[in-house]
Amino acid sequence: MKNKKIPIFLLMLFSVGLVHATDTYPIVNFDGQSIETCSGSFVHSIGLPGSGYGPDENYSITFCSSSLNNPFMMLHFESFQLGPDDFLYVYDGPDSSAPLIIAATGQDLAGQSVQSTAGCLHFQFVSSDFDPNDPDELTDRIGWQAGISCFSICDFFVAEIEAHNGLMHCPKTVGELSFSATATYTDESFVYNPDNFEFTWQILDETFFGPAAVYDFGQLDDKPGAYTVRVNVTDNRTGCETTSYKVVLIGTYPTFDGTTLSTDTVCAEESFVLTGVTNPTMWTGFDTGVAEDEPVFINQDNPYGSALTFDVFGDAVISSLNDIDRVCVTLEHMEYRDLEFHLRSPDNTLIQLKQAAGHPDEPIDIVNLGEPVVEPSNIPGRGYEYCFSPAPFYGTMYETAPRRHAYSDNAGNYYAVAFYMPVDGAYTSAQGFGDFVDAGSPMNGTWTFYVEDNTQETSGHVFSWRLLFNEEYYPDSLIFTPEIVSEQWYHNGSALNGNPATHSLPDPGMMPETHEFLFEATDNFGCTYDTTLFITVLPLPKAEIFSEHELPVCEGDSTWLTVSPIDDFGDTWLYQWQMAAGDLPGSVYDTLNVKEPGMYTVMITDSITGCIDFFEKEFETQNCDWEIPNVFTPNGDGINDYFEIQIGERGQFVETFIPQLQIVVFNRHGRRVFEHNDYYNNWWDGGNVPDGTYFYVIQYARQGEIKYAEGSVTIIR
Repeated sequence: MKNKKIPIFLLMLFSVGLVHATDTYPIVNFDGQSIETCSGSFVHSIGLPGSGYGPDENYSITFCSSSLNNPFMMLHFESFQLGPDDFLYVYDGPDSSAPLIIAATGQDLAGQSVQSTAGCLHFQFVSSDFDPNDPDELTDRIGWQAGISCFSICDFFVAEIEAHNGLMHCPKTVGELSFSATATYTDESFVYNPDNFEFTWQILDETFFGPAAVYDFGQLDDKPGAYTVRVNVTDNRTGCETTSYKVVLIGTYPTFDGTTLSTDTVCAEESFVLTGVTNPTMWTGFDTGVAEDEPVFINQDNPYGSALTFDVFGDAVISSLNDIDRVCVTLEHMEYRDLEFHLRSPDNTLIQLKQAAGHPDEPIDIVNLGEPVVEPSNIPGRGYEYCFSPAPFYGTMYETAPRRHAYSDNAGNYYAVAFYMPVDGAYTSAQGFGDFVDAGSPMNGTWTFYVEDNTQETSGHVFSWRLLFNEEYYPDSLIFTPEIVSEQWYHNGSALNGNPATHSLPDPGMMPETHEFLFEATDNFGCTYDTTLFITVLPLPKAEIFSEHELPVCEGDSTWLTVSPIDDFGDTWLYQWQMAAGDLPGSVYDTLNVKEPGMYTVMITDSITGCIDFFEKEFETQNCDWEIPNVFTPNGDGINDYFEIQIGERGQFVETFIPQLQIVVFNRHGRRVFEHNDYYNNWWDGGNVPDGTYFYVIQYARQGEIKYAEGSVTIIR
């Protein structure tokens, strides 16, 4: 049943046996008397509570315990209101010679208790000489009403355990834990000697004596659970006993179902997404689910059904949707549309969790649950846990769109593109959990989970299922769930930002590389757990672009741009040339003839890996017009002293664009007076020939052809 919190004060009253009886003891009527009782009410006078009192009153009464087991008195004042000069004196004993506990006035005792350290409490009431005819004097002079009870000093004997190593531990590193205990009486007026206390410990199957104990919890490594450490303390003088306990929690291992990479193979520099999902595992001291010893094969001829029985919830029934946390099944199947899930309660109320149907707008042929082995179908795949909840993240499976990933199955088959239903949140049940509420279905009893496959063509396996109610219903010592407090992705020891995390990998060179990504989660026990995913990064095409002619070329000339693979034959490459971010139609080869200046880009796609990279080459032209002088003056004045040919901007491109430049100069009689086979920066200064007119023939290469230029030049000194 649900835990009910009871005020500490009421717990104390119940423990000492406070029961209001019909016996009422007005101090006015029992003045000077000693009453032995453990029940009833103590008031000022007979009549309605708060009927008031008069001036100059002086009454006394003594209450003594009538119980041998509870020899001490306690009165709890439910109401108390006296005037400023009126007092109720309370003595810890049978008369006014006993120690004074309090001289109460005003509202001093309202809602308070007084108790004895002996067997009696003595009360004396004294009122002042006020004017009873003055209404203002009567306002605060109401009186009191108190409940009478008896108790034992043992009710105030308590013990406390200190766990020196803490109470929450990781499942692999518990080791020895040490504890110490103290005991005391919460009634500060009671005198006791701690040397009389005897401590007895019970830790699992061992007993220890003394105020401290050490137990080797290392023997429970890898055994998550709640383990009670209990101490019993006896006061050998009073015979009082008290017990205290602590619960040592050894944490559970989380699962990482739903932790995925957006792909397991990626091209270099291409972004991908890592999504980490940590599923904390609840520990209960009883079964909350059914785990099959072997995966159960399912198809149309082999439906699944198994039962789970609870006996820890008493008479609790499902009265609200909040009473149900979730129901989950771990399975794999190659087509989610073919399956139906049902849950039956102990009173035979049956609801449908999943219908045999798929997303109405989903054109995908096959959508998996988990990672099935398609062929052969009798090999179990990897199961994913799918949950249904009254507080879901998704709509029904019918309404939820699938996701895409790649995986290798347990038979070694690789699926580059596979669609599956996600597991990072609970689904809405096809038929509402409200049917259990309407029926008032009991929690205790046998619950049954069913999986039906509506076709013979597909198959899968069920691994387990579980049913969880609101934790409020579970006994505290029988349930706990670690809380995940942090999550982090790592690559090569470096933390990535965020979860999900977006990342990319550099080019591996010539061969593919496999990279590890570690996902780490830490819970509130301080325990850290991790899982590793692997991704293969594929190299990008590597190439250079060469020009047939040295660049820049002369205006109007063209050249062939050719792609040359680097460390690769490029046999599997596809090409697309682009200019100004647009494709050049038909330019899908490894060469391109260009004439228009600009930046040319070739997009290379490796048809095997699908990886793409881009390479650029800027095609430039220049003015190649020749300026051949028709006169020069080799007189040594530094001006026009040579027969210097200028191309474009004063000869700067001759070497680059006019290779094999040869010149022969003749006089008017046809005799050679000068020649040179590499005419550049070694200009003719006229030599010793006389002034006059001379004729030249220039031979040069351009665009792969031999050309000639002829003319005359005059020397004037």
